Amino acid sequence: MSIINFYKNHHLTDSKTFCMAPWVHLYSSPSGESAPCCIADSCGNGGLGNTKTQTLMEVVNSEKMNELRKDMLTGIMNTECRKCHDHEKQKVLSSRNMLNDEFKEFYDECMENTNDDGSLKEFKMRYFDIRFSNICNFKCRTCGGGFSSQWEQEDLKSKVTYARVFPKNDNPDFLQDIVEQVPNLKTAYFAGGEPLITEEHYILLEEMIRTKKSDHIQLRYNTNMSNLKFKNKDLLALWKHFKNKISIYASIDHYGERAEYIRHGTDWGVVEENLLLAKKTPYINLQMNTVLSVFNFLTIGDFYQYLVDKQLYTKDDFIYTLYNMSTPEHYTCHILPEEYKVTGKASLEHAIQLLQTNKFKLSHVNQLKDALVWASLYETWDKHKYAFRSEINRVDKLRGENFRKTFPELADLLDPDNKKLLPI
Repeated sequence: MSIINFYKNHHLTDSKTFCMAPWVHLYSSPSGESAPCCIADSCGNGGLGNTKTQTLMEVVNSEKMNELRKDMLTGIMNTECRKCHDHEKQKVLSSRNMLNDEFKEFYDECMENTNDDGSLKEFKMRYFDIRFSNICNFKCRTCGGGFSSQWEQEDLKSKVTYARVFPKNDNPDFLQDIVEQVPNLKTAYFAGGEPLITEEHYILLEEMIRTKKSDHIQLRYNTNMSNLKFKNKDLLALWKHFKNKISIYASIDHYGERAEYIRHGTDWGVVEENLLLAKKTPYINLQMNTVLSVFNFLTIGDFYQYLVDKQLYTKDDFIYTLYNMSTPEHYTCHILPEEYKVTGKASLEHAIQLLQTNKFKLSHVNQLKDALVWASLYETWDKHKYAFRSEINRVDKLRGENFRKTFPELADLLDPDNKKLLPI
């Protein structure tokens, strides 16, 4: 084996630190805050640059981005990648693992393009994930004003201490930088806010179609599936121009009234209709992107039962992502007292048995098994119970919602006088 192939194999397979992301990708939040990916430690903490005030190349070759690339190459665990490192310590498949596999074809090109100081001679964006706006028609409980204009306005009206207007990523020069990257793209991932009601999404989509790059670009979406039309745009008609199937990761954490509570703004009848339409559309691959949290941990088995019964999840589908949420900490499944975790684990076991009985692949089942490991990782009830109760009560009052009624299995968590905290 040549020394070049040795390093390539080591970085892509054996390394605990190397990730393709800072070579082929740049994440930018709706406010312009930039990072190597959307779960990097600097996200929400200032970022490693800002696309409102810097050019694309200035952000890509910022001092901290260059340092990150050098650390990845030399085996140093940079704190930017803490979440992936935490997942991997628990034998949970990480974003780093997945990105290395998906973009390994560009490894040689990237290494040739890397200077000794970690900077890049040229940047070719292969993976797009730029959030131009926090515009959103939902107020999901596990989200906030930075990614939802509805949350932003609610915070301002309720005058919470952290309320603020989030600047939008509306730098026209930066948008042009991204338009010029269209020929380089392998994957374009649109998230938000809600991408299907974002103007820039349609500018880029139509540029891909105009330049016939739609022949090879893979479109991916993280969407709440509430809208398949925007102004005079018909998404199903636009998506027909793309040769690769459109991948939709529907942000669905439950069904019915639980779905409407967790992701406020949901009309379950409309969302379910759109899910069923997408499922039967031949050029769409529909997947779920479910956030595992305190809200759905105890009833996750019921949710999977619903998906299977509605034939929204079958053994021939791609894996539906069950994301083990780590923030906000007061809403993670880690806060649940042990008595509740026992119930939640039983619910996960039901889902595992359901998939096995229906002959789902091992890779499908492993998503759920990973969640069992994740749930047992921390015990944080005493640390976060006050924040949990305070936020539930505050938002319930603002929105006229009722946590106790919607989640009777969790109702006793709101009772500060309940010593045993046994589930109903």
